[in-house]
Amino acid sequence: MKLTQIVIMASMSFAATAVLADTVYHSVDENGIPTYADRPSIDGYDDTVELNITATDYSAIEQDRKSAAELARAAKIREGYEAEDAANAAQIQATVAAQRASNCAAAQKRAEKYNTNRKLYKPLPDGGREYLSADELDAARADAARTAEEWCS
Repeated sequence: MKLTQIVIMASMSFAATAVLADTVYHSVDENGIPTYADRPSIDGYDDTVELNITATDYSAIEQDRKSAAELARAAKIREGYEAEDAANAAQIQATVAAQRASNCAAAQKRAEKYNTNRKLYKPLPDGGREYLSADELDAARADAARTAEEWCS
C-alpha cells in the first residue's frame, strides 16, 4: 500500500515538474538586470514565457544521418566523375592542340609555296593544267595567308 502511494506521488510530482518545465518566468530587478527562472518571483511581477518543448525524435535523427551518409557517397561519386571528365577534357585539349599545330604547319607551308611560285595551276580531269590568272593568283595567295593566320593564331 505504501509503495503504491509512493509511486503515485512520485508520478504526480514528475508530471507537475514536466508541466512547469514548459514555462519560464522573466522579471527585471530595480537595476534593470533581467532574470529568468523556473519559479515565479516573490514580488509576483513576472512575465511568463511559454516554451514549446518537443521530445527528441531519434528515428528522424537516424534518418538525417543516413541521408547525410548517402549525400556524402553521392558527392564522392560525383567528384570521381568530375575528375574523370577533367582528365578527358585535358586529353581532348591536347589532341586539339596537336591537330591545330599540324594544320598550322601545313597552312604555313602552303602559303610559302604559293608565295614563292610564280605560277599556280589547277589540275584538270583529263590530266591537263589550267594556270591561274593574276587576279586568281592574288586571291589564292591571300586565301592561303588567311588560312595560315587562322590556324596559327
